Amino acid sequence: MEKYLFLDFDGVLNTAKYAKLLRKEGIDHYDEFGAMFDPNTIKNLKSIVDQTDCKIVLSSTWRNEGLMRMKALWKDRNLPGDFYSMTPILLSTTYRDARSGEMFCVSERNAKALEINAWLKEYATEPFQYVIIDDENVFFQSQQEHLVQTNENDGLTLKEVQAAIEILSR
Repeated sequence: MEKYLFLDFDGVLNTAKYAKLLRKEGIDHYDEFGAMFDPNTIKNLKSIVDQTDCKIVLSSTWRNEGLMRMKALWKDRNLPGDFYSMTPILLSTTYRDARSGEMFCVSERNAKALEINAWLKEYATEPFQYVIIDDENVFFQSQQEHLVQTNENDGLTLKEVQAAIEILSR
């Protein structure tokens, strides 16, 4: 079974707590790619990858920088796992429900839910399981059982690691 992890960065890997710590120590909390990632959250991401063999699909707005830049970030920061893909960047947030024919307009903030659905429809190999790790809940009701929500201060903690592993192990 294929396993996909839809990964946000802000509030998941780069945390308010780590940025504050770096500032306090007089260390720049940015590099050429952007905000530095908290080493604890990277270790926790590695635990998920090691235990589930999931493929990482970037759903963060950082993907707007482009595929090559995200691959360079992955390599330069020695991030765990297989950087597999990125969700599409939807330019329109209007869609028609296939069953009812009703038109919906989703706010740009909620476009991430559509982008994940579009990626799954286009690229996921059956059978599959997926988890979304994000600090915001901007997802459809049908995606809630796949969501592991972090808080921006602490990011990806052991509690969320366990929840993600459980979802990917169903």
